[in-house]
Amino acid sequence: MMSSILNPWKEHIFVLTLSYSRGMFVQAATDEKLPLFIRCHLAAFDHFVGIPHEILYDNPKTVVVSRDFEGRSIRWNAAFWDFARYYGFRPRLHRPYRPQTKGKVESGVKYVKRFLRGKAFASLDHLNESLLNWITTAADQRIHGTTHRKPAELFLEERDLLLDHQGKPPYTIQERVVRQVSRDCMVAFETNRYSVPFRFAGKQVDVQAVDDRIHVYHDGQLVVSHTRCEGTYQNRINKEHYWGLFRRDRLPATPAWHPFRPSPKEDVEIRDLAFYEAVAEGGAR
Repeated sequence: MMSSILNPWKEHIFVLTLSYSRGMFVQAATDEKLPLFIRCHLAAFDHFVGIPHEILYDNPKTVVVSRDFEGRSIRWNAAFWDFARYYGFRPRLHRPYRPQTKGKVESGVKYVKRFLRGKAFASLDHLNESLLNWITTAADQRIHGTTHRKPAELFLEERDLLLDHQGKPPYTIQERVVRQVSRDCMVAFETNRYSVPFRFAGKQVDVQAVDDRIHVYHDGQLVVSHTRCEGTYQNRINKEHYWGLFRRDRLPATPAWHPFRPSPKEDVEIRDLAFYEAVAEGGAR
């Protein structure tokens, strides 16, 4: 389950609670999109050194596209279904308007929010380090109000029943979108922009995100790869992508720089090279 928190920036919190022991895993994330949702699962599997046979969800779009009230007709999110099949667990859905089916995890979210109330953290990493320390030293060591035992003790009885995932190669998270290259030779992915060679300006390309890399393809051929931006509203620019926009012609009198004129099919926005140098070095955005 993911829930929004304010601390003091808006973050989202992922909580996975084991049904028997009430052992918890908690991680803060910058959004609730599928790639981060899956990464939170992977971190939880590593934390528990295993995978539950079934995981119950509160009908998020990252898991289910549509369903009927009774749950007899479910259209799963294909990417998430592939992830679940890869690790062998069965996703299940809460029945709408039946809050008693999700009491365990909602109680856990409230418990986490009580821990976070009034605290400040220097960064997302600091927040997650604090959450992990709190889980191992406090949350898992308390006497649970329902089981009347410590989650850490009950987990010793539960852990051997979890699915083993350590022998599997890591799951590759791939995201793919179709984009049109802008006039200034950039493609947008999420909130960030990445440069491509100027000859692709105005053309349609496939943008694929695989882990921490961004790959741009045109007609099935790899055009460029970038390191994925970690923040938001950033530019990742390779100055070489703009070199062809200017060519040096030797005139009879004085050498001069003349802008390259692209064909009508390549509507390229030509800017002074100083702009691209400034952006590449972090000066312009």
